[in-house]
Amino acid sequence: MSKSRLRFAPSPTGSPHIGNIRTAVFDYLYARHTGGTFILRVEDTDRTRYVEGSLEEMMKGLRWIEMQWDEGPEVDGGYGPYFQSERLEIYHKYAQQLVDEGKAYYCYCTRERLEEMRKAQEAAKLPTGYDRRCRELSADEREACAAENPHPVIRFAMKREGRTEFDDIVRGRVGFDNALQDDFVMIKADGFPTYHFASIVDDHLMQITHVVRGEEWLSSAPKHIQLYEAFGWEAPLWVHLPLILDTTGKKLSKRSGVSTSFYDYILQGYLPDAMLNFLATMGWSSGEDRKLYSREELIEKFTLEGIVNHPAIFDLAKLNDLNGEYIRMTPVEELAKMILPRLQEAGYVSQSPSDEEMRYLIEITTLNRDRMVTLGDAPDLVSFFYADDFVYEEKGVKKHLAKETTPAILKSVIEKLASVETWDTESIDAAVREGGLAVGVEGGRVIHPVRMAITGRTWGPGLFDLMQVIGKDRCIARLHRAEEFSSREISMS
Repeated sequence: MSKSRLRFAPSPTGSPHIGNIRTAVFDYLYARHTGGTFILRVEDTDRTRYVEGSLEEMMKGLRWIEMQWDEGPEVDGGYGPYFQSERLEIYHKYAQQLVDEGKAYYCYCTRERLEEMRKAQEAAKLPTGYDRRCRELSADEREACAAENPHPVIRFAMKREGRTEFDDIVRGRVGFDNALQDDFVMIKADGFPTYHFASIVDDHLMQITHVVRGEEWLSSAPKHIQLYEAFGWEAPLWVHLPLILDTTGKKLSKRSGVSTSFYDYILQGYLPDAMLNFLATMGWSSGEDRKLYSREELIEKFTLEGIVNHPAIFDLAKLNDLNGEYIRMTPVEELAKMILPRLQEAGYVSQSPSDEEMRYLIEITTLNRDRMVTLGDAPDLVSFFYADDFVYEEKGVKKHLAKETTPAILKSVIEKLASVETWDTESIDAAVREGGLAVGVEGGRVIHPVRMAITGRTWGPGLFDLMQVIGKDRCIARLHRAEEFSSREISMS
């Protein structure tokens, strides 16, 4: 075909895994790079593992990262249905074709027999797999078996000799011995197809040109290639992506100390473009020594040949660094709107904020943008701008508020600030320092107690900048509160 067609085909069996979304990113970028089609297909035939709401979560995730599919659920492209559960007649038709041609067969073996067979193979230390008992049944034997078990499965008759070889864009020439392959199930007893069968039928009928999937599917490739050969269909190009490992070199899992659920990163407040940048460069390289790419640059530069053939590393520190960069590149007004829902949830901002509330939020965002790693950091970072009754940081109390000299320092600073007429950073700076000098202290010895009084913390944005934003009356009230607190701490020590 002249244009590429790539499908992302998740199963709605739980919250989307970060590895699944990385696969979707590669599909999406290559489709956009080549002017092709990005397709979402839902492989929902495993009804025992179906999880309610997981498909909706997957679709929300794709839209959040701004990877809208060209065909699929809610977007008909002429190759539907895009839910495998709605395509059962199609699978039965093609399965029966293979049976009629002697390339597949009904298997009547019960679960009990298969379990006994497996145990016997394990006891004899033989490879486990179906022994092909039903493959060579006579017509009479088949009729007798059908009477005993009217709900057989359909198995594909794999080649027994030679090798199945194919070219993979990432790994080059790959081959498997046919003698080690199993006659796999195509249609289960409940009438639903297995992944191995349904995905190949769908890929052919939907004219998929490139199959991009994880390395864990590499060993299944002989099944899929032999199905293409059995039908006489042209196979797509194969692209098996590298595994994703954690920073210790182990397979990414919950035990890695990072979440494997893609949706968790949305909830934590990572930005779509940062996540796209991170996932795109996890197993792919443009050949350039750089970390930041715009969406447009990724689309322009992405090629399948740039996919590496060694494991990719999920480095949370790298993701955090990237996300911080994207936050700093976000215009303040836009960033303020992005953190607004989180501040509303925390009760800091009303559900219908006034113009004054938004102006205040923008001022706060300006001061805190450089400290934000994720949007989820915002409520804690800005809490003292809204709450006057905050708890003082314990280490700051010991270092700064529990000292004998602190009440006098704070009282002197209050007196100097009370006389400030123009409440700007320059005037605040001068008044605070004058207050310290009046009682014989300067520099950090006055700055640190005042910061603790105003914010309850030993860290944060520039002291005089944040005092200007908080306002004169509130700052003086907080200094009075800290002076009283300091006096109590000293009297109790």
